[in-house]
Amino acid sequence: MVEGHVPFHILIIDDEESILDGCRQTLEKSGYSVTTCGDGTGGVALAREVKPEVAFVDLKMPNCSGMDIIEILSRDMPDIVLIVITGYASIVSAVEAMKKGAYDYLPKPFTPDQIRAVTKRGIEHRELKIEADRLRVEKARMEKNFITFVSHEMRSPLVTIQQYIESLKVIAGDALTGSAGEIIGRCEKRLTSLQDLIEHWLDLSRIENGTFSEAKAPVELCEVLQKSIEEMSPLCQRREIDLRYDTGGAVPRILGDQESLLRVFSNIIGNATKYTPPGGSITVRTDHDDYYVYVIVADTGQGIPQDKLPFIFEPFYRVRGKEERQKGSGLGLTFSRKIMEAHDGQITAASKEGEGTTFTMKFPRLSGL
Repeated sequence: MVEGHVPFHILIIDDEESILDGCRQTLEKSGYSVTTCGDGTGGVALAREVKPEVAFVDLKMPNCSGMDIIEILSRDMPDIVLIVITGYASIVSAVEAMKKGAYDYLPKPFTPDQIRAVTKRGIEHRELKIEADRLRVEKARMEKNFITFVSHEMRSPLVTIQQYIESLKVIAGDALTGSAGEIIGRCEKRLTSLQDLIEHWLDLSRIENGTFSEAKAPVELCEVLQKSIEEMSPLCQRREIDLRYDTGGAVPRILGDQESLLRVFSNIIGNATKYTPPGGSITVRTDHDDYYVYVIVADTGQGIPQDKLPFIFEPFYRVRGKEERQKGSGLGLTFSRKIMEAHDGQITAASKEGEGTTFTMKFPRLSGL
């Protein structure tokens, strides 16, 4: 042990006195603090009291089985490293113990070197796990702060730039033609894309920290879909894409937030327009069973390669293709999935390259309606 370092605490739970004495002597000579207990119930109580870094648990114990001890401690003390001591050194018992939360197992009889080695591994495993958990929390905190900071800091100058461009267009008037007008138009498109990206960032951060507005209420999906289709119809007409809507009859209501669902449907239909060539079609239809309501959006576009399909809902992942007319933020599908999860729903995609893509959104139906 490092000088001045508080010794790691080891708990031994076993009903054999010789095992308890042998383990205590071996581990104390190695610099560990050791507590022992000869029964299961007392061992659980001691673990909660002394909070050891590592606990050795015999599988065959009076009044409380080793498996029960492992299950209790792994549930109540997630940082503890549990190691099974067993005289029945079978793969079956070891696997079963590890399923319940054990890290390793030590078959009887064992030597002092063996218990020292497995204790050392357990301590190292615990420290790595704690460090990994700390890094995950730190990473999440940094991501949240970065997204919020960058988004808010970028919003103000973007608005200012847009105002300058509008002023420039007014001042230049009819003189702003040819290549100059084209450059201004491109600037406006880039600014709009950047604003959309920032809004998606903020929305995702709100969803992650639970502050995204979700005024859940009974929702008529047909009405939301109709609004989305009305919004997307002019774009489809310009691109010569046939946008069809088939309700398939009456649709049960769901519990949800109408505004966020409208954005999901517009995201999915808008995404389809990017990859569907002129003369193609996008079909929106609904279906339901006794438990769920389904919204299906199918296009006749270029489709998604099978090796890329599993990644399309990941942040910033974009499938590039020759039919794509407009670059997106790479966050639209991520946002849609998060909103679906917030509605206890699911969104999945099926596609065949060259034949189109189908997105299916599944919602729990509102009981009794």
